[in-house]
Amino acid sequence: MRIIIFGASGGTGRELVKQGLSLGHIIAAFVRNPNSLEVKDEKLTIFQGDVLNAEQVSRAVEGQDVVISVLGNKTSKAIRKSNTVISEGLQNIIAAMDRNNLKRLLFVTSFGVSENVFLPEKLFIKIFLKNIFADIPKQERLIQASGLDWTIVRPARLVNTPKTANYNAGDNLRFGIFSKISRTDVADFLLKSVDKREYFRKIIGLKHA
Repeated sequence: MRIIIFGASGGTGRELVKQGLSLGHIIAAFVRNPNSLEVKDEKLTIFQGDVLNAEQVSRAVEGQDVVISVLGNKTSKAIRKSNTVISEGLQNIIAAMDRNNLKRLLFVTSFGVSENVFLPEKLFIKIFLKNIFADIPKQERLIQASGLDWTIVRPARLVNTPKTANYNAGDNLRFGIFSKISRTDVADFLLKSVDKREYFRKIIGLKHA
């Protein structure tokens, strides 16, 4: 498939690029700084751009089969002040998909907005991490109202460990203080789910088994 990845230079994004290429997909990586992505491959196209630039987003989406977003904010900045960059950029992505008659969207948010979070973690998030998660409900509402064949993925706390392919995925997972998932396994799930109709228009939690 032709897959475009927004947020391709981040930890999960780099894994998506590597794993996607290893599976034979034709990958387009949308990044602000091309030098931040060191992978070289004949099946990889790099689009330099800003997700807030509608024209750049539309040009990158044209001709793709699937859109995957792992856009994120730098935690150190997001803790101090919330921003709406991702939801604003998401509006450009959705508009570009509509313009190009593209339906499949996989979008990563976070377990932090799930109702199935145990009370201590919920209080910690509400008090200390509220700015990080402030924009996510808007992102999810935009996706749910889009009419696309979307899947919202809410991973547990992200860690940098090797791929296990041993994780739980479902729409009613419970998250606690020890819940985690590797970025490599998030990438694995996303790529395995690009054409899984049972995940269409569902919010899926993800954590290690």
